[in-house]
Amino acid sequence: ADMAMTKFVFRSLAREHPSPPDFLRAANEVVVDEVQEGKFVTMVYVTLNPETGELACASAGHPNPRLVRSDGTVVELAASGLALGVARDQDYAEARERLHPGNVVVLFTDGVIEARRDGELYGHGRLDRILSEHRELSAAELAKAVVDDARAFSGGDLADDSAVVVVKRN
Repeated sequence: ADMAMTKFVFRSLAREHPSPPDFLRAANEVVVDEVQEGKFVTMVYVTLNPETGELACASAGHPNPRLVRSDGTVVELAASGLALGVARDQDYAEARERLHPGNVVVLFTDGVIEARRDGELYGHGRLDRILSEHRELSAAELAKAVVDDARAFSGGDLADDSAVVVVKRN
């Protein structure tokens, strides 16, 4: 019920608050009021102008996206903020970049970087390496490569939810 409510509210807030930090600030106030105490929502909010490649993002307790440049450089889009619903009156930082042709932006859940093998985490270093090494793949193939690599690292299934979204600008 909480997720259905937040999904509905987020859709309406997106129309009123197009910038990622403003959206998260407004969404946080709704979640604080509507979700049971002790519960929270993590999310990253990204906007992309397909004409210019202008990318803006803000994060509420969610792993920061990665920008993968065509030369293999991986840049963290550092825009961290507190998860939604934890405390009122939060401000959220914004990261801005330009997605040039051949560049990729990658969003992922913590289930990917928290995959474990004998207590060792998959981590950001492994994620960045696989993104750089496989940057030439299509968006769908790159997302699959990340999940497959995290699974292989952990020796099978991942213990936590794992989702990867890849947007590649042609």
